[in-house]
Amino acid sequence: MDSSTTGNAERTLGMGAIAHYIERHTGHKPSRSTIWRWGLTGRLAYRRIGGRLYATETAVRAMLAADEQRNRGSVNSRGEAAAARLQNLANRDARGEVA
Repeated sequence: MDSSTTGNAERTLGMGAIAHYIERHTGHKPSRSTIWRWGLTGRLAYRRIGGRLYATETAVRAMLAADEQRNRGSVNSRGEAAAARLQNLANRDARGEVA
């Protein structure tokens, strides 16, 4: 069984359910080996039960939110760096330093 709910307990997802959850939210379905790697590297908080990987829905949402934040920051950083390089080139060109 990939997912279950009991009483007030948080929803627990197996690897298949994790992949489907991520696909619904990102449009990309990760492989099982990718999900294992995320767990082993600490990117996804998980529990191993009987050799299987399980994560709470909250843990998956937290990982997706962290990824979104990290991606947003890296795009801004790259964009700002490119803008600074272009500004520097324009300044050098204005001073006649660019051939």
